[in-house]
Order: sequence, then structure tokens, then C-alpha cells
Amino acid sequence: MKVLLGAVALFWMQFAWALAPLPGPDDVTIEVRSGDTLGDLARTQLDLPTRWRDVANYNLLPDPDLIESGQQLRIKRAWLKTYQGKLKVEAVSGEATANGKVLKVGDMIAVGAQLQTAAGGVLRLRMADSSLVNMMERSELKVAKLEQRADGVLSSLLRLMTGQIEVFKAKNEPGMADLAVAGRNATVGISGTHFRVRQDGVVTFTEVEDGTVAFDATQTPVVLSLNAREGAVANGRDAAQVIPLLSEPVYPELPSLFGTPYVEWMMGEQAGALRYVGELAQNEDFSGRLVSLRSEGRAIRLYELPNGRYWMKLRAVDAHGLQGMESRIGFEVNAPPRQFAMTKVYVSGKQLQLRWVGRQQSVSYQVQVAPNLDFQHLLLDAKTADNWIDMPRPRSGRHFLRVRQIFAGGRMGEWDVPMMFDAP
Repeated sequence: MKVLLGAVALFWMQFAWALAPLPGPDDVTIEVRSGDTLGDLARTQLDLPTRWRDVANYNLLPDPDLIESGQQLRIKRAWLKTYQGKLKVEAVSGEATANGKVLKVGDMIAVGAQLQTAAGGVLRLRMADSSLVNMMERSELKVAKLEQRADGVLSSLLRLMTGQIEVFKAKNEPGMADLAVAGRNATVGISGTHFRVRQDGVVTFTEVEDGTVAFDATQTPVVLSLNAREGAVANGRDAAQVIPLLSEPVYPELPSLFGTPYVEWMMGEQAGALRYVGELAQNEDFSGRLVSLRSEGRAIRLYELPNGRYWMKLRAVDAHGLQGMESRIGFEVNAPPRQFAMTKVYVSGKQLQLRWVGRQQSVSYQVQVAPNLDFQHLLLDAKTADNWIDMPRPRSGRHFLRVRQIFAGGRMGEWDVPMMFDAP
């Protein structure tokens, strides 16, 4: 009799297994391994230990204690256990903190963390699906959600309080790694793409370099689909609209090698461009140290760059405040060692006194001061036997000083590397 009952149970189990509905779009399939029980599966892979009852009913199992190795069980995605993921700090430039604690490379950041970057600070974060988030200077970001389900699906939400982030979202199967960035007046839903989100006061900006994002803005009746080379602005008052981004800036013809630590050039006219912003890095993929750049109108100016190879990316800013498509350029700085170093700038009424230290074997010095590195418009061109010189006080702002030695017999030395100073 016991043998007969066991045979009947086995028959019904195989019959029910054969008739079980096929997995739906919201289902995942788990294959039973040797020794598995529904209780084990519920404890290790599902959200509740008691979920085994739901699995048995959902799969029409006549006896939850009788499941076979190789059997396919349908599981609702909502039943899967979720884990709290973390972000990994890949690079830090300047000052960056999480909940007030200074961050360093290798630190792990959990859900709920409040991230901040100071002026000149840049933070690079790696997500669990290999996506990258660059948090630019003067930014504040809250990690609101980092969930990972047992089937590998990721769901993340970052809240941008102020500043700017740039995201390189890894391409995944649809629904496998959802990421949203929430600003004050818009939420951006992302799949595989390269985009930027910026929060400036109450205004949320989004620019798409590659791929597509969903832009859900307040006061806007429909969710906008932003494709590559498009952006949008949400201010909480007006309906957002799709705005074409400015094209990639065109660099003037530049030397591949600069012989001073000061690098300057003037960008050409670009229709609709009010200024330029970007980043500077010492590796071509911009995965290391990043420095934020802002032009003065069309003028690009970089100061006190150590010798080495650099890569720059620039974007034109339009009247909406949207940053356009980026373009990149590489260059090298190889300045000779300085012979002189400026020590003091003294102000006395309408006079300015400049002091420097350096080599002592010269009889005297020739000194020039100019507002620009080309020294085409001189404010001072004089000789002195001292390591200091007085000059009429120039207008406030940045100026450049260069010094060269005058040896016995009047022989002139080479101009030293220029030194920059600020006139008060």
C-alpha cells in the first residue's frame, strides 16, 4: 500500500510538472539541484523564508516536499531576495567626502551616503554593473538606492542636490541594470548611454552624448525622450522641451608641445557658444585625476602644469545653460627648470614692488612684466642690479613676470620660465 501511494504521488508530481504554466515576463526560472528543498530555496534566494508556500502554489506542486533535481520552478521577480550594493571609489582629486569623512581610492560607499566635492575636487565612482559616475567639483549627491536581486538585476537611484555628474552607463539587457538620477525638478531614467546631469539652484539640466534617456520633468505633461546630441532644462515652472546641443568645439591650431607651465589659447567663434567648460586629465581615457575647466569667454587658460602629457575635453555652453557635445585634444608640457622664483609682491600706494630669488653670478637682471604670456604688450621693461624692482601699480588681476641674467660684458642670458602673480 505504501508503495502504491508513493507511486501515485510521483505520478501526480510528474503530471503537475508537465502541466505547469510557462514562465511569464515577470518570472524567473530556478533549476532544482540535487538535495534542494523549497525551504532551502526560500531561505537562500527569496525575500521571505515562508515564501516556499507561494512557490508551491504558483507551480501547482501537489507535494512541496517532492521536488526533483533538474526540475524548473517559476518564481516571481518580486519574490527574489535583494541585497544592498555599494559604490567603489576609483579616483579622487582634491577634497571629496562621504557623510563628512574624507574619501580615498578603494573606499566603498553604501546606500544613504551623502557625497560632497569641494572646489577643485572630483570623485570617480564605479557601480556594480561597471558603470562609471564622475562627480564634478562643488557637487552634492545622495546615494538613495543600490539594490541587487538574486538574479543579478540591479536597481539604482542617485539624487543630485547640487553640482554636476557625468555618467558612462554600461550597456546591459533591458531591465537588468536600471539607473535613475533625480534632480530637483526632473528625474532621468537611463539605459546604456553617456550623459550629464547638473543641478544649479532649482534648475535641472540634462545633456545626452550617446544613447537615449527618459526625462521626466515637473510641469511637463509627457516624459521626454532625449537622444544623442539633445538636452533639456527643467525649472519647475515651464514645460521642458527637447533642445539640440551645440556641436563639438573646434580647437585652433595648437603646438603639440608647450615650453612653459602656463598654457593659453583663444577658441574660435562658435555660433551660440557663450563660454566653454570641460575637464583636464593625465590619461587618455580620463579614468584618473580630473580637473574642472572654465573658460574666460573664449580664452582657455591653464596655470602651473607640471611637465607631462595631458588630455582635455571641452564643451560649448549655450544661452539655456546646456553644455554641448564634447571634443578632445592632447598636448604635452615640457618646461625647463626655473632659475628664479618670485617671493613677494608688495603694494605701497601707487607702486608695486616685485621680489625674486635665483642665481647670483649675474651682474644685473633684465625684467619684463606683461598682462599676457606672449609679452607683446609690456607694462615694464627695465634693468636692475637688485633682486627686486619697483613699478607703477598696474590694474588688478593676473600678470606675468620674466627675468633674465645680464653677465659681465653685457652678455644676455636666456629668459627664464615666466612667473605669474596677481596684482591687488
